[in-house]
Amino acid sequence: MKQLILISLLLPVLCLAQSPTQNIQGIIVDRDTKQALIGATVKVSDLGENFGTVTDVDGSFLIENVPVGRHTIEAQYLGYDAYSEEGVILNAAKALYLNIELIESVAKLNEVVVSAFKGNEPLNELSVVSTRSFSVEETQRYPASANDPGRMAMGLPGVQASRDTRSDVVIRGNSSVGLLWRLNGIDIPNPNHFARRGSSGGGITIFSISMLSNSDFSTGAFPAEYGNAFSGVFDLKFRKGNMQEREYTFRAGILGLDFSTEGPIQEGRSSYLVNYRYSTLGILNSLGFFLVGPRTNNTFQDLSFNLHFESENRRSQLDFWGIGGLSSEIFSAKEDLDDSNVFDDYLTRDNQTNMAAVGLTHTLLIDEKSYLKTTLAAMGQTIDYLNDTINIRTNTPVNINEERYDQNRISLAACYSRKLNTRLTLKAGAFASVLTYDLFQDSLSYINNARNTSLNEQGAAGLVQPWIQFRYRPTIQWTINIGAHSQYFGLGGDQPTFEPRLGIAYALNERQTLSFAYGLHSRILPVGAYFTQIERADGSFDTPNRTLDLIKAHHLVLAYDHKIGRNARFHVEAYYQRLYDVPAAADPNSSYWMLNDIDGFPKQALLSDGQGRNFGVDVSLEKAFQQGTFFILSGSVFASQFRTRADENWLDTRYNSDFAFTFLGGKEWSLKKSGVFQLGLKILSNGGMRLPELTSDQLINGSSRLAPISNINSYTNSARTYFRPDLQIAYRKDRASRAWRIALDIQNVVSRINDDGLEYVFDGETQTWDFRKQSGLTPILSFQIDF
Repeated sequence: MKQLILISLLLPVLCLAQSPTQNIQGIIVDRDTKQALIGATVKVSDLGENFGTVTDVDGSFLIENVPVGRHTIEAQYLGYDAYSEEGVILNAAKALYLNIELIESVAKLNEVVVSAFKGNEPLNELSVVSTRSFSVEETQRYPASANDPGRMAMGLPGVQASRDTRSDVVIRGNSSVGLLWRLNGIDIPNPNHFARRGSSGGGITIFSISMLSNSDFSTGAFPAEYGNAFSGVFDLKFRKGNMQEREYTFRAGILGLDFSTEGPIQEGRSSYLVNYRYSTLGILNSLGFFLVGPRTNNTFQDLSFNLHFESENRRSQLDFWGIGGLSSEIFSAKEDLDDSNVFDDYLTRDNQTNMAAVGLTHTLLIDEKSYLKTTLAAMGQTIDYLNDTINIRTNTPVNINEERYDQNRISLAACYSRKLNTRLTLKAGAFASVLTYDLFQDSLSYINNARNTSLNEQGAAGLVQPWIQFRYRPTIQWTINIGAHSQYFGLGGDQPTFEPRLGIAYALNERQTLSFAYGLHSRILPVGAYFTQIERADGSFDTPNRTLDLIKAHHLVLAYDHKIGRNARFHVEAYYQRLYDVPAAADPNSSYWMLNDIDGFPKQALLSDGQGRNFGVDVSLEKAFQQGTFFILSGSVFASQFRTRADENWLDTRYNSDFAFTFLGGKEWSLKKSGVFQLGLKILSNGGMRLPELTSDQLINGSSRLAPISNINSYTNSARTYFRPDLQIAYRKDRASRAWRIALDIQNVVSRINDDGLEYVFDGETQTWDFRKQSGLTPILSFQIDF
């Protein structure tokens, strides 16, 4: 009998011992000073007290032999707000490294502590509204995200999906040109393969998830350290490699091959992390599935690295990092042109885009209360865009558009942070860049078949952005952030800017918080917009847009947050954005407004007198990952409008789809022998892309063919309601020294063909416009192994 009792007591331990295990390690520091917190406790709370430890003199910790799977990590330190993260994946092949930053508490003894939502709180503590963090695991878990943070963001509140083949991030009715990309503390050019001219979007970002750490995504009223943006911010960070053991990850799928390696350079003191990707989109095309189109051939490759070095006392840290990508998109004319009646059938396009950035980031812990972080980086981007068509009469190619854009930049960023006392923290810094450019655009006139060089400029300009921010927490209920940003650019007029920022959060009780934020934000124009050439009557050229002002926008956001239980919350944000100094047509009879352009540069004289406004409400119900389930249910009702000198009334912008709805959720089941089955669903819907004004909005002969365009700058019509469900089915397996995952992402699982923009149709003497169609069902199979 005693033997049976003993066996029954040991059985759970024996079963646990048979499961694969891995280590959890990391460091715990003060968020404001980056100083190590000695003696902080950290534990895997779902496994009990046996899986925990305390930090050493360097703030480091190590928890050994933790069973693989999803876990909840908790950390505490006397006088600091507690940390908790649920749903963290630990696999058998990779040790989990956590960089935990705690905030010093202002709560007094016996005072009720505000209970935060244990989900996606922003890493930047100065962001009180419209900001959430996201992890690598989330990016991989969200269906049809293609391991891409840009596509992942399309399922988040306030973001509108518009085109299946593009990663343009449209936030609250804003043009994607207003989005800022930041990497390791410094602003970078458009980091997308197949990048769009004069835009922030493209096809897929050059970031591999193997390189990224937890990062922030903001959709409005962001803090003072972010400038040169008016719609949103991606603040991305590279992680450091494993400083104890060498590890490898290999991914293979229809989209491409991905290989990464990491490990110590000097054990415990330095590490390397390198990733390379090469696309295999041609395989998908050969199977009859087209991400972009049946006559489009896409290839890309990219390389990223991060070398991390720490001094012996860890007060000085240096990261040498880099990223680069090459991409090519070739669109061919239709092979059989005998029955063609669509202009695009005769069109060919060759788009080559290259981007690279390399930088040094140094963090110095000056004393126990402050640190200084500096980054020096060099970066560049080239975009070559060639458009040809076929002459119907001679069956020969005709060049209708040729564009070349080369831009290079050397940038220096500095950030100083000092904790003045428990309640007050100062952050201040500056960005300085020297931008060089070589721009050319030449096109064929449809009127007289003459060549028109609308852009031909080389030169350099400087950009300087100082900023300062204070965070003040007088009580546990109140958080007040106040700051200012300024911007000066060597091109354009009406500078420098002064941009005040304010954020206030008040905890009504331990579960409810009311927040408010205001900011004035500005954005330089895409450089090509300053140098549009207009031919004079005598044949010479003028560049009337050189003195255009920076685009500016007032942001106001009011938010209410209600925590439900431990891991769910209800969140509402009402916002109003007023844009001004937007370039608009100098011609008083034209409704041209530059932010209605999806990409490219203007070809006419402009004045900085256009206006815009975006207002609406985002509502979301969210459950963080817990017990195998998560979901985000969000809805937005909004208006996006503009006004020029030609119009007294507010007009709809291209992005005014009226409403947006998103469901993003998933469930996973733990199976025997360390296997996990995952199922995810994403549903995207909105009112449809706005289209140019037509002479009639009636259908012709019951078909979708529409009457000719009457005003290309007015968007009074729209495509059908956009609706796209995506499905993910995945299986994850852990072995003793390796882990693998196989996943099938099915974009548009019901194969609903959404409308895109308009295409020109000619049939004898009839000349009309018809809807271009977007992608149908597209399966993406991928396999990943860690070893």
